[in-house]
Amino acid sequence: MKQLDIFVANTLTYCGTLPLIGSVIILFFPMAVPMAGLDGAFIASTYSAVIISFLCGIHWAAYLFFAEKCPRNLLVSSNVVALLAWVSLLTSNQLTTTLIQVLCFLYLLALDLKLRDTGIFADWFFRLRRNATIVVVLCLVIIAVIA
Repeated sequence: MKQLDIFVANTLTYCGTLPLIGSVIILFFPMAVPMAGLDGAFIASTYSAVIISFLCGIHWAAYLFFAEKCPRNLLVSSNVVALLAWVSLLTSNQLTTTLIQVLCFLYLLALDLKLRDTGIFADWFFRLRRNATIVVVLCLVIIAVIA
């Protein structure tokens, strides 16, 4: 992959963490955002479910192109995790929703490590995913504690 493409992927990924960082800020400083009625926990939960589904799509594609090298059937596991993320939105307890989503992110990161170890994912991509997952999980834990 070209250096410019890697730079763009890094930039977009880190920008993708901004809604979760913003959600934490909204919870700590609700009056800092001029728009009334923003719920940081709701924003974080729904955005996280979308991102988990997006990451599952990456795994789906990895399996389509590298099925013989994949450590497991990613067609099945990616769908299960994506559905679990969406089911998490149906719980009436923010802590439960957040816990399910944190577990989804951590599972996907563990799977990314296996995909890196098999040569499907590049080292730079795994480092990017690891760093973004750390930011995301920290934000979700903060939200779970204060929401």
